[in-house]
Amino acid sequence: MKKDYVAYTVVGVVMGLVLGFLVANWTQQGPSQAVAGPKDEAASVNSSNSPQLPPGHPDISAGQGGQAKQLPAGHPDTGAAGGEAGSATAQPAAASASIELPSLDPLPAGVKEERAEQKYKNVQVLTGVPADRWMNIMFAFKASLGVDCTFCHVKDQWDKDDKQTKQIARKMIKMTRDINSQYVGGIGRVSCFTCHRGQQKPPS
Repeated sequence: MKKDYVAYTVVGVVMGLVLGFLVANWTQQGPSQAVAGPKDEAASVNSSNSPQLPPGHPDISAGQGGQAKQLPAGHPDTGAAGGEAGSATAQPAAASASIELPSLDPLPAGVKEERAEQKYKNVQVLTGVPADRWMNIMFAFKASLGVDCTFCHVKDQWDKDDKQTKQIARKMIKMTRDINSQYVGGIGRVSCFTCHRGQQKPPS
């Protein structure tokens, strides 16, 4: 066999492979898919008719979504438990109230800052607490239990002791103080929300 025939055979095989590869690649993609058009680039995965969304995904059409739904009253992330704290007439302290319980520790003896018992009536357990911290503490109690102020207090007669829940609250305050000072120490603090989680009765 002549060398020319061998060379022609090799060149023909190589060209056939290259041509076959190009044709196969072109027919697999299709002429319409070979080059992405501007419409393809503008398509969003959030389109309601996009095949990329998983099955059961809610419809995301233009003009929908964007605004989150309002959290229900008493939800821990609202920082308040609805009712009076959520009303327009609520005291300013309600806006800064959160589930985290402010310190219940009394002021040192030498500090001349106004104390709660000097500003409010019938303060029995939280004596020595700064008066400007008082409402934040009350709103933290309120949010932690998911209740209104009247759960413990008589409306517009806040100093009265007519409700048993107010007596229980005083015992809980003492218990919380004891746990934080005697047991938890420097590794953290417990609060009403530690157990109650936004419910009147701690979940089991």
